[in-house]
Amino acid sequence: MYKAIKCERCGKTMEFVIRKPIQLGVESRYTPGWASDSLPCEIYVCPECGEYHFYKPENDLENPDVELVKCGWCKKQYDKNYPFCPECGHKPGDI
Repeated sequence: MYKAIKCERCGKTMEFVIRKPIQLGVESRYTPGWASDSLPCEIYVCPECGEYHFYKPENDLENPDVELVKCGWCKKQYDKNYPFCPECGHKPGDI
């Protein structure tokens, strides 16, 4: 499902960390994740040197190959492999 990526620094195979939107707007403790502008992003880390790489996902949420779940809190759909809703941060089953 995720890309096999070599680290540009040391050449080792990088490990997938998370797929999450990167926030472009203003965020505060009263409006976490409510800004409308964000970029979907896959984050990888090199286990050898600690280098992080950010990539545009090949499978965005419009892709039918990605199985989606609906957040019980904010009602947004997201990849079922996420440990929590990337929009509001609630875990599956939170209501």
